[in-house]
Amino acid sequence: MKKFILATSIILALALAGCGDKKNEVMQPSQTIPGAINTRIAFDNDKVNADDTDGVSVGDKEVKITKAGVYVLSGTWNDGQILVDIGKESEVVLLLDGVDITNTKSAPIYINSADKVKIELADGKQNTLTDAEFYVFDDPQETKPNACIYSKDDLTIKGNGSLTVNAKFNNGIGTKNDLKITGGNIVVNAFNNGLRGNDSVTISGGNIEINAESDGIKVSNVEDINKGFVKISGGSMKITTKDDAIVSTKGVSVYNADVKVNAGGQDVKCEGVIDIAEGCLTTLEPEV
Repeated sequence: MKKFILATSIILALALAGCGDKKNEVMQPSQTIPGAINTRIAFDNDKVNADDTDGVSVGDKEVKITKAGVYVLSGTWNDGQILVDIGKESEVVLLLDGVDITNTKSAPIYINSADKVKIELADGKQNTLTDAEFYVFDDPQETKPNACIYSKDDLTIKGNGSLTVNAKFNNGIGTKNDLKITGGNIVVNAFNNGLRGNDSVTISGGNIEINAESDGIKVSNVEDINKGFVKISGGSMKITTKDDAIVSTKGVSVYNADVKVNAGGQDVKCEGVIDIAEGCLTTLEPEV
């Protein structure tokens, strides 16, 4: 009986492991959205190959995502934009699985409408996003997007892969609401601000390097008493800026993290509460 139970346990464990491997081989994201579509989008220079689903439409230099789900992006796209435009109650995961996207007129990733969007960096993969030096807007009064990765709603960046953001027009990664980073090896080169969250910027993990012509991290909400904060509670950062390293309206907290700054202005600029644990924010020595 003991041998039978042991054999059964081993078979069951192998079966479960096999199911797990198969699932990871197909999609690779750390989480999926129940009931939502899951599709792959592969780029080949000027060509776009996408799974045949009703949540994706391929146009002239644009891939438009209109339904909740997990979208796996891979390959090189010479000139195009991923446009997310779904309902305010819906969520999208963009899994960057070794993608290199350049846009010659705008931002390579633009979240126009969603409840929440998560950008996940696939393990061991290098991803690069480069925007235009000058943006072209259909409406002359329009000013958004204004970042290489831009979201009108909450945006989270996670995972263990790598991401390089080359922002030639304005900000590196920006959102009108809350920006969260929980992991990844991320380099942001920005003409203006590196990370820009209107409501908040929260960083709890990852290795992040910011090279910005203006501010490194900036939050600007002054209206909502619950918004306007920068919180860094994990990971390591190197911030090199010509202006201020961290700018916020209500408060800045840094703890359980290693943040090194080389700022032309102030290391931290905030009229609210500043709470920085000893040794967590130090001066970054310039490279010789």
